[in-house]
Formats: sequence, C-alpha cells, structure tokens
Amino acid sequence: MTSSAVLLGGIRASQSAASSSQTVVLPPGCVKPANGYLIIASIYGYNNSVLEGAGPSKAWPVINVTEGQTVEITVCNVDKTQSHGFQVDNYFDSKVESIAPGQVLSVSFIATKAGTFAIYCAIFCSIHLFMEYGQLRVQS
Repeated sequence: MTSSAVLLGGIRASQSAASSSQTVVLPPGCVKPANGYLIIASIYGYNNSVLEGAGPSKAWPVINVTEGQTVEITVCNVDKTQSHGFQVDNYFDSKVESIAPGQVLSVSFIATKAGTFAIYCAIFCSIHLFMEYGQLRVQS
C-alpha cells in the first residue's frame, strides 16, 4: 500500500518509489497524527512556505487550536542535504531542535496560553528566511 499526501503548492509527497521532479519520498514515521498536524520541512521551507509567499506580512504555516487542547505535530525533513530546525515560542523552545535529512520529529504539548506564537527554524540553512513565519494561534 502506498501512502501519499499532496502538499500545498502542488508538490506531491509519496512513500512509493515513484520519482519525478515533483515527488519527494516521506521518511518512515512521517504521518499526520490523528487530530494533529503534519509539517514537511524541505528546500521549499515548511509546507512549501516559499511557494505560499511566507514573509513578514503572511504567516505560513498556521496552526489554529483552542486553549487547553493537546497539540500534536509531526515534522518530517525531506530535504536531502540539510538539517532543519523546529521551534514553537512558549511551547517548544527550551532547546534547539535539529532534524537531519530523512528524519522525523514528533512534538506534543498542551496549549495552556492563548495568543499567537511563532513557529520557526533555529538552524541556519539555505531556506531559513522562509522558515521563520509560521504561527500557532491559540484561541481562548
């Protein structure tokens, strides 16, 4: 059985051996958690943030949750050559997280404080600038 997902911006991610310039292989364990969120780190940023126009005036990706909710995020690095980081202000930022090429990071926390919190990469890479504009929005 082949598991695949179409990422925003038209890039297809697939666990199959199919190859094309628009296909990336998902690492083992790269699965959206039930009631959770999947973030793909690649040469296009988080969930294709470059193609989505992420920047100071446009947050991308955006995760919307309610206060008290358990937030589960799986972050997969499909970049073939660079490590990428993953942090969430106030919730997941006590140490710098590094995700090597082909690796998966699972994050879980309870959204205990309402507000808007940055999702960002703390590791410099060629796409770093476009990995600085994600947001976790916690509604009370």
